[in-house]
Amino acid sequence: MTDPNTSQPSTNHSKNHQTDSPIGGSASDSTARSSNASAVITTVSKRNTIIGIVVAFVIGAVLGVLILGAFTSLKPNGSTSSTVGNTASPAADATNDSCDTTFTVVASVNQWGSLAQQLGGSCATVTSLINSTSADPHDYEATASDLAKLAKADIVVLNGAGYDSWAEKAQLDTKRQAVVNVGDLMGITATEEHEHDHDHADGEEGHHHHHGSTNPHLWFSPEAVLKAAEAINAAYTDKAGASSATAATAQRHFNEWNGEYADFVTLVNKARSTDVQRRYVATESIISYLLEYIGAIDKTPATYTNAMNSEAEPSAADLKNAMNIVSGNDMDLLVVNPQEMNGFAKKLNEAAQSSNKTIISVTEQLPENQKTLLGWLTLIANQALAADTTNGYFLTQDVKDRSLSDYEGEWQSVYPLLQDGTLDKVMEAKAKKGDMTAAEYTKYYDVGYKTDVERIAIKGDQMSFTRGGKTATATYEYSGFKILDYAKGNRGVRYLFTATGDAPEGAPKIVQFSDHGIAPTKAAHFHIFMGNDSQEETLKEMDNWPTYYPASMSKEEVATEMLAH
Repeated sequence: MTDPNTSQPSTNHSKNHQTDSPIGGSASDSTARSSNASAVITTVSKRNTIIGIVVAFVIGAVLGVLILGAFTSLKPNGSTSSTVGNTASPAADATNDSCDTTFTVVASVNQWGSLAQQLGGSCATVTSLINSTSADPHDYEATASDLAKLAKADIVVLNGAGYDSWAEKAQLDTKRQAVVNVGDLMGITATEEHEHDHDHADGEEGHHHHHGSTNPHLWFSPEAVLKAAEAINAAYTDKAGASSATAATAQRHFNEWNGEYADFVTLVNKARSTDVQRRYVATESIISYLLEYIGAIDKTPATYTNAMNSEAEPSAADLKNAMNIVSGNDMDLLVVNPQEMNGFAKKLNEAAQSSNKTIISVTEQLPENQKTLLGWLTLIANQALAADTTNGYFLTQDVKDRSLSDYEGEWQSVYPLLQDGTLDKVMEAKAKKGDMTAAEYTKYYDVGYKTDVERIAIKGDQMSFTRGGKTATATYEYSGFKILDYAKGNRGVRYLFTATGDAPEGAPKIVQFSDHGIAPTKAAHFHIFMGNDSQEETLKEMDNWPTYYPASMSKEEVATEMLAH
């Protein structure tokens, strides 16, 4: 049972939706690796035991008062402001956290800040100095306030590899602070070719994005993300003390995170086992780590990539070659960075649009609608693999026209089944896996399923709608399909039909089907959107999607079928 606008079981009334190891080691190995992670971070030296106890008692009392006051102003669900330098709130699952020590954590960018927050929960107050997709990290100039926050933090998380050299130059006290530098964890050090030059010639616009032979966008590397998670967990444990409540809380969060990482690995391995391969062209190579990890094949002309990485203009021949590849049959995906859509990127984007190709838009910073780094990587992997049509991940070029015959038959509304309690067990099952109670799910689906059309019969080009024992029939013609992009990253397809002539009272002028299919096939069930204005107006409906199953099925069979989905 899914929301057709999300292609996923829905948890709220939003119209949007929002999932090296196998390939080089198992996620289950991460606990063993974490014991080594502390070797690459700098921690506080041990103090005299008696003095430490006294100091901890005093600090604990003060922090207790501060934390209680701070909680009244923290945002829920681990959300962060879109402004630069704001403090992130503890994650939503941190309500049961026990903290005898709390830490201030400062990350140079929100990609790593979100990871630190997820792993620290209520025991960490995390500030990401660059915390918005509207901020350009390559042109970023650290303020005195930024440098002060870095110097005062208990734990500092840097990307390294020359990406955030402005933060690496801060006056950090490695005897007092724990510093996690992901570039160092990966053995990638900053060199001149990786440094971002902020000096512009007179009249020159844009920034210098020199990466040379090394890609510093390490948060797109699953291996780097795993190592960073281990190192951050080790920093929390080492600074709090292995036997502390804070360390236990951090370990619980890390174990939960590690389970999510295992799910991510499973997603990639499943695609590899079914030989899913995607060919791509990229306007920038920022997510090449992730694309390599999932086995995607880079079809971007090397001369074009080299020119873009060195901020030179691709030659006319190189640009034409890239555009031909995008428009041809030897490419599945175009990857763009909306923060860097220069003239060349726009031309490739236009070529992808005109040839009906899939376009994946990926920012450098964690987008405002993504809560966690790993969740974001999972989303991008799903978009690139495009191998889960049911949940809204598919290639644009694979969407095909369909006829009314795909929906032929007699159908019953599930709304009466929700009202009479037949679907109670379905709601209870959803509550066990989701983040709402069974009663809350029932309320949500009461809005989604609500309709007075008890039955729909479809034969040939005619549809009949039965309300209160009265039936109205109209003839419909196919009006094409519309791909809807949802804010949380997945997509859906609606197949559009329009009544010919004047539809009688009781028969809608506009009908749109969504059954999670993208090509001709017999529907097992469907969601329907009905209106009397226009296709465009009906496409705006996101909250009400009456759902129909074959009329031949019993109530119990419908419920069983829903449980299976």
